[in-house]
Amino acid sequence: ATAATLPYAGGFGWISMVLVAQAHRRQGLATTLLAHCIEQLRRDGLVPVLDATPAGRTVYTPLGFRDGWAITRWRRADSRPALMPVVAANVEARLLRQEDWPRLLELDARAFGADRAPLLARLAARSAAFACVAERDGRLLGYLLGRNGRLATQIGPVVTEDAAAAAALVAHALARIDGPVLIDVVDRHSGFAELLADAGFAIERGYTRMALGAGAPFGDERLTLAIAGPELG
Repeated sequence: ATAATLPYAGGFGWISMVLVAQAHRRQGLATTLLAHCIEQLRRDGLVPVLDATPAGRTVYTPLGFRDGWAITRWRRADSRPALMPVVAANVEARLLRQEDWPRLLELDARAFGADRAPLLARLAARSAAFACVAERDGRLLGYLLGRNGRLATQIGPVVTEDAAAAAALVAHALARIDGPVLIDVVDRHSGFAELLADAGFAIERGYTRMALGAGAPFGDERLTLAIAGPELG
């Protein structure tokens, strides 16, 4: 059995990777590990936060975790034409450059609620073939990172509040990815979810962002189109 905590400087810490081998389930191991993670984060003065599956939510709610954002995982199983921007709107999506990082990190801190520069740098290295930014008239509108995986490529985080930029970012990335693709989209962006469905994506599962004793007050779901994944926030 395993569990992980990711402390962030924004006053909260992530609990993730609570996994138990099938032969050892229903022995209280997950509960024990979860309690240890909560204690560790509270000792550091951080509010425990996590992204729960529907089954996990039934476990976390009685412990005092409260609902925040609703998130849906979308999967595309095969290679298809890229998602096209809704409107051109003078939006340019291009590969991420080193000089983009100061503006990218400023935008991400507002979206996520904390500085996570080391994590984003790691994701950028794993998605170098498709990591990108969107601009209009030289102004950074948003960015997209991701990570390669054994079974699929995960797109996320995707951060922007501009609908045309969001579509352009994902179209840019999809054109450079082969094989299955996952993206965990914040449900408030329903228009973007419709575009994913049109591009051949299907719903795989839902998540609920939860915080212990608080309604997930961290970050800005208007800016967060897709999260980095339930393991990372």
